[in-house]
Amino acid sequence: MSEIDLATAIIGISLAIFTTLCFNLGIVYQKKGLKEAKLKGIEIKTEEGFIHILKTFGKLFSVRSWLIGAVMGIIGWFPYIISIGIVGVLVTEPVMATGFIFFVPAAMKILKERVGIIEYIAIGLLTISPILIGFAGISDVDLDLYEFVPSLIIFLAISLSVCIISLTLAKKKRGKSIEGLFIMFGGAILFALGGSATNILAQALIQTGEGFHWYTIFELPFGIFWFLFGGTYAHLWVFLGFWMMAAFNISSLPYYQGGFQKGKILIMYPILDSIALLLPITAGLFVFKQTFSNFPLFFIALICSVFATIVLSKYQAAIETMDTIISDIDKVDNDPTKQSIDLE
Repeated sequence: MSEIDLATAIIGISLAIFTTLCFNLGIVYQKKGLKEAKLKGIEIKTEEGFIHILKTFGKLFSVRSWLIGAVMGIIGWFPYIISIGIVGVLVTEPVMATGFIFFVPAAMKILKERVGIIEYIAIGLLTISPILIGFAGISDVDLDLYEFVPSLIIFLAISLSVCIISLTLAKKKRGKSIEGLFIMFGGAILFALGGSATNILAQALIQTGEGFHWYTIFELPFGIFWFLFGGTYAHLWVFLGFWMMAAFNISSLPYYQGGFQKGKILIMYPILDSIALLLPITAGLFVFKQTFSNFPLFFIALICSVFATIVLSKYQAAIETMDTIISDIDKVDNDPTKQSIDLE
């Protein structure tokens, strides 16, 4: 296999840096927009059904900061895809992992958020974990579209069960400090499953052996017809991979955005990012049969990610509890009836 020349590597890495700048600043502006929306009475309430969520997001498009963040995220996808095509995912993803370098100062400057030294260490661990995984030498995906089906079903069943449990707990804890965390965990799992489905789609497209043509854009949503009218089995997985990717990504949106609105972004986004990293890697190992040439380095990265996620989760829960207590005190201070009852 030939090596990538220096000029190509520089272009690919530069595009990855531009992508992570767009993604991370986009998240910060979306959080700013969600805070502004809440002041206007626009709040994401996943428990109120699909129609309410659609109306809420329709209103969010009128909030300038949120719209800027959404547009930046969309813009970032184009250089992301080009970067992967030029230098490969094993270069692009570790480079994008450094995005917290942009994210943390932006959250502090734009949102005025602060965290403690322990939380900064946890964020730092989440930053270096994907870089360590990149150096661990993960193998390319060599997907057998027939043999991988049983392991995929088991992986989806376990992941979706954990997601449902998390969202059910969020519903039971509605109004309490831990609700935002459960919502974020559920949304992050759905978001990560969207990433795994994207991997399936990419492998299926490669295995059709047709390359990318103008009609490929139609094959993605309608690949079932290619399969029914004489196409290979890979065309079926182009169809299934596309709709799985769309379903998981769209369904994740109200949950992780709701988590952003309810929690501190300096905590919530690293949690989302770590789950979006760990779950596809799990799929890579057990579904796509990938391996690591340096497993100890991968294991160290895994421990760092899990430890940092636990630290940030505990911090976010403590912050939300404190906010609830302060809110209750303010209500008592502003209610003369309650003040007189307390004095009695």
